[in-house]
Amino acid sequence: MENYSSRFDWHKAVDSTVSNALGKCYPRDWKDEDHLTRSLLSALRDEHSDVTIEKDKIIGKKSKCHWDIYKNTKEQGIEQKHGDIGVLVQLHFDESKILEGVAFLEAKRIYHDPIDDSKSKFGALDKSQLEKYCNNSSFHRTVLYDCLKTDNGYSAVSLTLPSRHLLTINKSNRDIYPYCEYFSYCLTNRYFQGYELDFNPDLVNAAKGFLGANGGVKYLIVAQTTLSPNLELNSELIEINRDVYTRLDSSEPDNTPTNSFGGMGM
Repeated sequence: MENYSSRFDWHKAVDSTVSNALGKCYPRDWKDEDHLTRSLLSALRDEHSDVTIEKDKIIGKKSKCHWDIYKNTKEQGIEQKHGDIGVLVQLHFDESKILEGVAFLEAKRIYHDPIDDSKSKFGALDKSQLEKYCNNSSFHRTVLYDCLKTDNGYSAVSLTLPSRHLLTINKSNRDIYPYCEYFSYCLTNRYFQGYELDFNPDLVNAAKGFLGANGGVKYLIVAQTTLSPNLELNSELIEINRDVYTRLDSSEPDNTPTNSFGGMGM
């Protein structure tokens, strides 16, 4: 169990893990969003999955968050309707008042231009795909992976913004960054507090993998959070389809191809 004096301190720690995990993937393993997502989520789960915030909210009440990550074992047999990552959150207000909601994200990485880094872009953004995802969920987001050149080398970062915002801005380069926020902030200060979640039962069941071909995502974050510090949390007690999902094993090889995108650049 990790203890943080405030949610802001937790956010800083999570952001450091994000940067380190993505940084280890550059440049050799940067060519596959799935490898980046797997590496990032594994590191976050291993370092931050059982947390107590000593002073949270306006009145400084203690809160807890426990979460785990599952991968889809039947990815090729499902219809991709929501994106790469699902975030399933079970909110405990007290012993009898429980609410479940879900959020979805599509992951995209930067394609570095080897000659002029200012021309680097998110070359695999698919507007029609994002439109479909947005139509299926009101709170859909896109999460972006980048490794920026600095005076000391490179610094990895993950940013996010609502996919509707991205479609309206209609750009695929770093000009979208002023409209983004850190993925670490979205995770710790939005999703894990129950904000920007969709509480539609069909979407919740879809994320859990209970709607056949219409259910499931590549990676599912399953979280419990509470403002009642006396409650014990265990994300394994949340019902998901175990025929579809298995717990992500950090030590398991992911068989990442050496160059998934051919000549599109790093």
